[in-house]
Amino acid sequence: MPVIATFRSSHAALAAERSLLGAGLAVELIPVPRQIRSDCGFCLLLELAGAGAPELQLLDVLDACGATGRWRVVETQADPASRKVKHYERCP
Repeated sequence: MPVIATFRSSHAALAAERSLLGAGLAVELIPVPRQIRSDCGFCLLLELAGAGAPELQLLDVLDACGATGRWRVVETQADPASRKVKHYERCP
């Protein structure tokens, strides 16, 4: 499940990226999608496999790095001929 983490500042986003990359996790620093409001113009995109212990530890690391919000990326496709549309749902 793809998740986006937003931050208050670019410094916090970069620090979180360094921490997660140092832990051997695949993260990508991307611009904040238009549908999401954030104080910072950057966010982290990461993949969560499920709701297991490593994923919960990852969420704790994001919170410790100053993440202000977490969003689940949901892709929908109206019909096979159209392209996928992304929606974002706030994670608790």
